[in-house]
Amino acid sequence: MPALNQNAEFLMNPVGARNVERGPIAPRLGTLRGTTIGLLDNTKKNADILLKTVGEILIREHGVVAVISRRKVSSSPAAPDAMLDELAESCAAVINAYGDCGSCASWCIFDGVTLEKRGVPTATVNSDAFVVLGQHEAIALGLPGLPIVTVPHPMGDVPAEEVRKRAEAMIAQVLRVLTTEAEVLESEYTDRFIDESDKFTRSEMVCQL
Repeated sequence: MPALNQNAEFLMNPVGARNVERGPIAPRLGTLRGTTIGLLDNTKKNADILLKTVGEILIREHGVVAVISRRKVSSSPAAPDAMLDELAESCAAVINAYGDCGSCASWCIFDGVTLEKRGVPTATVNSDAFVVLGQHEAIALGLPGLPIVTVPHPMGDVPAEEVRKRAEAMIAQVLRVLTTEAEVLESEYTDRFIDESDKFTRSEMVCQL
């Protein structure tokens, strides 16, 4: 074995490579009128109030005939396959809420990506302080165009009335994410939040239980 040249310089790249097959989001609905919508609650504080309010508005004002609410055991890990199977089979679309911390944001995105890959248009909700993490997660899972609905951070320690106001404010995003053509949404949401990362400092990214 030849001796190593002590003057030689070696450079090692520590970044690993992962090949992920990228795919499209699910086809969207032309309208929510006459549909049943799933509400997937990941157990974060106030997620139940947020989703209940959104469901009531969709029924009252947008012609949705029914909602099916399901609640995970905890915000992590992923929703059980049986729960996702039921939502996919029974609902025209799903609203999935919400990610506002490290692990819960990742698993919220994971559930949204899983539903999209099953052909279910999904409005996946993250707080604005964790939407960058959410988008990176979606890219890593092969769905870079995943539409992410944003709500103000924090969500967990605000009064119920404020949660209801935020639910009302996000309805326009939900309608757009569920009814706009998939190609348009993918063009709009791919890398949409990546440039936002410099707006948030570490001290602002606090998990509110």
